Amino acid sequence: MKIEDLQSYSLAAEEVHIWLARPEQCCQPELIETYQSWLDEQERSRYERFHLPKHRHEYLVAHALLRSSLSRYGKCLPQDWQFSRNACGRPEILAGCGLPTLRFNLSHTEGLVACAITPTADIGIDVERVTRAGDWSAVANVSLSDRELTDLTKLSGPEWKHHFFRLWTLKEAYIKAQGKGLSMELSHITFRLHSQPELIYFDIANQKEQLKIWQFASGKPTLMHCMALAVHLNELDLRTIWAIPALMAQHATAAYVYNH
Repeated sequence: MKIEDLQSYSLAAEEVHIWLARPEQCCQPELIETYQSWLDEQERSRYERFHLPKHRHEYLVAHALLRSSLSRYGKCLPQDWQFSRNACGRPEILAGCGLPTLRFNLSHTEGLVACAITPTADIGIDVERVTRAGDWSAVANVSLSDRELTDLTKLSGPEWKHHFFRLWTLKEAYIKAQGKGLSMELSHITFRLHSQPELIYFDIANQKEQLKIWQFASGKPTLMHCMALAVHLNELDLRTIWAIPALMAQHATAAYVYNH
């Protein structure tokens, strides 16, 4: 792939682009060969350790999406991006390597991969398949705040599950944006979701002074998936783009619920 083969994009200071891809659309042998050629040594080692083919493929498409998306802003070939990780494992573009400065976060689940990119702000994104099996009641009891649990107990069936996954992805996105890993207590973070008007209210124990500089968005990019974004900005201009890494990109409009 050549740089001129990629459509160029630009980012304003308070703009976030979310790139989305469906792994099942990225199965052609020539695409897989291209994606594999982009991985660095660390990525390739992790890719080869996945036991299940579908998990291996999700990982490959996610990192191909990240690399090809970054190249749309940075005039750098997908295989040339270099990354480092902080003490809690959050990846960043390697400082001092001569590559453009961008901030990003990556998430993947069955049937969907997502990459969020912004110029300079801390950012986190999380996607989950809402049909994923699990004891979500038990997860809710240990990860939600008392206020969130109170709101959740008013719901049942599909409404309960949809509300839970919205809370869960918002918490995961916020923790990823903070870059502190599992050191943060999920139950200390409270999100309240209102449909009239459609707003997200956010609170975290003993840290109210930080709330005005975090922006959140929550939505359903597909019928089977829930997605949330957290970014450390005063304002948020959000754009979503569907893509097949190395082939094409298509602008998309999506309905999101924003924070207050």
